[in-house]
Amino acid sequence: MEENMQAGILIDGPVNIPVQMMTLIDRDGRMTPLWFRLEMENHAVRMCRITQVVSRDEKRTVGVREKQFVCKISMGEICKTLDMRYNIETQRWRIFQFL
Repeated sequence: MEENMQAGILIDGPVNIPVQMMTLIDRDGRMTPLWFRLEMENHAVRMCRITQVVSRDEKRTVGVREKQFVCKISMGEICKTLDMRYNIETQRWRIFQFL
């Protein structure tokens, strides 16, 4: 993520950053991401709060099923929209791209 920052602003584009996600799952099985933590290059861990889930979708790419969440996040004074993906098979979260 460090390479995607210039003067404290996240740069748009595709990335593939694994994250630790805190998710709320209601009794119908609908997932709502709340916040995530990611490890920076200097091994510092940053927490990002998800302020809004803009859209939800399910993607299938080359046989890999993923849930897609377009989210708005706040990280200090930085506000950004990003595409988060949850791999159904491996049960892992990642930042797919910054929008």
